[in-house]
Amino acid sequence: LIEMDTATINKLLTALNECTEWGQIFILDNLSSFNPKDDREAQSICERITPRLAHANAAVVLSAVKVLMKYMEMMGKDTDFVTGISKKLSPPLVTLLSSEPEVQYVALRNINLIIQKRPDILKHEMKVFFVKYNDPIYIKLEKLDIMIRLTSQANIAQVLSELKEYSTEVDVDFVRKSVRAIGRCAIKVEQSAERCVSTLLDLIQTKVNYVVQEAVVVIKDIFRKYPNKYESIIGTLCENLDTLDEPEARASMIWIIGEYAERIDNADDLLESFLDNFNDENSQVQLQLLTAIVKLFLKRPTDTQELVQQVLS
Repeated sequence: LIEMDTATINKLLTALNECTEWGQIFILDNLSSFNPKDDREAQSICERITPRLAHANAAVVLSAVKVLMKYMEMMGKDTDFVTGISKKLSPPLVTLLSSEPEVQYVALRNINLIIQKRPDILKHEMKVFFVKYNDPIYIKLEKLDIMIRLTSQANIAQVLSELKEYSTEVDVDFVRKSVRAIGRCAIKVEQSAERCVSTLLDLIQTKVNYVVQEAVVVIKDIFRKYPNKYESIIGTLCENLDTLDEPEARASMIWIIGEYAERIDNADDLLESFLDNFNDENSQVQLQLLTAIVKLFLKRPTDTQELVQQVLS
């Protein structure tokens, strides 16, 4: 085994230019486990590694990014040097997204981790993560996740427009994830929650069954995050009650009825309609129904006593 000291590191860095791609990857991986003794040494290593970001091989580029990310962490966030390195990381990562799908996927997985640590690196590159019609599903789902992580007040309008478009695609799994993504944007960017709710209502109006069900689930999460703020849409949700046949969507609708029972005149009738097939329901729905009926009883004890007895028996 090689003893990793400053002299050895300098020799490896000198050899870097002469090595094959595999040799460069091996050296860079070793550098990522080396701890420089001070900021000056870390900066010197970073300066010598930075040219690797322009390499034609994706593995060399990602290995260089790995080393730079580690050393940036050691140097702290506010130095001009770290800011300069951050700016240099963006173009090579974006370039990797024009590779073949398999390389794209590896790059996207790495980008997902990088922006969790340093979202500033790619905050102006939202458009490169927009989904193309011919992307494989695994690329689409990864791009969707990165879009949500990069969403901010500055780009939310652009992101919502894209997500609404995705919600009309033919791939059911991707459509469901897109509707959920709208809900995650509402929870992440509070100033735009109303715009997100409005987009979800537009999707509910399409009357596409699986879109409506996903929308109900995410609206429940939005209600939990922002209580007593968007209850004006409850009427629209109740109109779609009969179309809900998935346990998560039914449980979400029951939670909404129980939570806002005092604002829904026929809350008892709506909950009673779920009781007809209580024994056949999923346990998630049964528990939510039990909770909602008890909530309703606490808010309107006189006219819901029978309902409580019915569910408990």
